[in-house]
Amino acid sequence: MHLFLLIFYYIGCACAIAKMRFIRKSGIRPAILQALFAFHVAVGWLHNVIAWRYYPEHGDVWNNFRVSFLYRHRLTSEFNLWLSDNDTWTHISHNGMVYIQMLLNCFSFDHLDINTLLFAFPVFLGNIALFRVLRHCLPGDPLTAICVFLLPSVLFWTSVVHREAVLYMLLGFLVYNFQWLLAHGFDWRRAGYCLLCFLLIAYFRSAFAFTLLPALYAWILADKPRIRRKLLLAGVITGGLLTLFICPVLDIPGAIARQQQEFLGLEGHSRLPLPTLDGTWSSLLHILPAAIRNGWFEPLPGSGGQLIYWAFSLELLLIWAIVLLAIGRTLLRPKNPAPSLHALLPGAPRSPHTPPPGAPLSPREPLFNAFGVFSLLFALIGMLLIGILVPFAGAIVRYRSLYLLFLLAPFLHSLRTLPPFKTTNTWFSKNLFYRL
Repeated sequence: MHLFLLIFYYIGCACAIAKMRFIRKSGIRPAILQALFAFHVAVGWLHNVIAWRYYPEHGDVWNNFRVSFLYRHRLTSEFNLWLSDNDTWTHISHNGMVYIQMLLNCFSFDHLDINTLLFAFPVFLGNIALFRVLRHCLPGDPLTAICVFLLPSVLFWTSVVHREAVLYMLLGFLVYNFQWLLAHGFDWRRAGYCLLCFLLIAYFRSAFAFTLLPALYAWILADKPRIRRKLLLAGVITGGLLTLFICPVLDIPGAIARQQQEFLGLEGHSRLPLPTLDGTWSSLLHILPAAIRNGWFEPLPGSGGQLIYWAFSLELLLIWAIVLLAIGRTLLRPKNPAPSLHALLPGAPRSPHTPPPGAPLSPREPLFNAFGVFSLLFALIGMLLIGILVPFAGAIVRYRSLYLLFLLAPFLHSLRTLPPFKTTNTWFSKNLFYRL
């Protein structure tokens, strides 16, 4: 029965991928789309096996799957107990993934592999949305865009019925509609989609939504130079009002300290040194060096206590190597030189790199465009907040996976003209994608 359902649902997903206009407009060839989806599902099934064998208590995915049976029983037979399990906003938010498992169980007849397959389809749609944004904002660079699907830690944590997968999907739809608003002007329907996605992100992880706000604001500032002064003034006024009236009431340092205490009270085998916050701004400043080390660079190779952390460590080192290479190349690249006297003579052969007579010296090409500003700010703020709150290498790897693409994308895009990257992009353009 379950095998029949698995085949039936997979054929349905494959047909939808082949027919949906939203997916076809990504420009990816149908066979490649099918291969990417199959790979996504296969990694999810592999993740379930790894979690069952190696994770404490089989990990969150299996735990939510088991709890979904209990909650279903209480919902249908012991409603008062179900209400007590959802009597606060914290419980309602925490149980979000259990509700998703309960819904998926209705279609899979309580089979986790089928749940993984069904859940992979909407997540894949979110990946397509994010891919289309990267192809639009970082043109001529399919290598960077394909990282949406193939970045190892992102794929590993978003291929299963996990909170990271929901957030990555919602982030893809939010960024897609937000970019549409910037490109085409205000539209109530698109703005409603953005608001809905943001509220759902805040429901599943409020800290993740918090890191989005300054990054989206910076994206608007960088993309709309004509209204930049008005936006900047509005931002300064809003920030001042928040500082004067809302921040003292919310007690932001205290809220961050309380959330850190929840993590510090947990047990784990990959604990990292992290100073304890006392609810003051000075303690936040004091913790910054440790937070930067943990959130941006841990686990270092050999740390973390498990062999699987080696893969995540090497991935992170490779990303930072690309970041340093891009920064170094930008800083060392000279401005366009002034043309020689011989080059200015009539009839003299002209290099394609020589500017025309009278043309001013062009400055270095900026490292980031507007989307790059959003990506970098979003990644650095999010990874720093993770370093402040989380003292475990395993949890850091999982939470940080949502930010790695945005750290990598603008820097990898700036290297697209280097011969190895240029050759790879040319191959991708010819063999994997249609011309849009």
